[in-house]
Amino acid sequence: MTPRDGEGGGSGARTAGEGTPVAVDVSADRRSRVALAAFLGGPVTAMMHFALVYLVAEAGCTGDGPGLELFDPPVPDTVTLISTALAGAVCLGFIAWNLSRWRGQESEDDADAPDGDSGDLEAPDRGGSLALGGLLLAVLSFLVVLLVGLPSLFFTAC
Repeated sequence: MTPRDGEGGGSGARTAGEGTPVAVDVSADRRSRVALAAFLGGPVTAMMHFALVYLVAEAGCTGDGPGLELFDPPVPDTVTLISTALAGAVCLGFIAWNLSRWRGQESEDDADAPDGDSGDLEAPDRGGSLALGGLLLAVLSFLVVLLVGLPSLFFTAC
């Protein structure tokens, strides 16, 4: 008999009606955290870039409240160009990281495989499809950053 939620006696995390029979500690799984950071780094960078550019342009172009005079033009254009350069560089870093993880998976599979075998099914995933997905997301995020920021080279924010 398993203890119900709220009752003592169980040390496992409850994930469903039946729950997990044993506590699952994912904090020590470094490879999973690295893979997650590489996979989501590009999209998170693009979202933060968009939010920063939008909020600064909104405050600088329409804000009339106290303290918002700090954001008066040309601050929105300057912030947009600087943040676009930084976010673009970060996205390029994630592209390089995911590319090296993906290429590393191919070379490690070839080096580990005896007699042309592609390796056993129990081998840990060192990159593979997750690294390829992260690479594609980082490339898309780089394009999004450019599409959000580069119009400020030709047009004013307000």
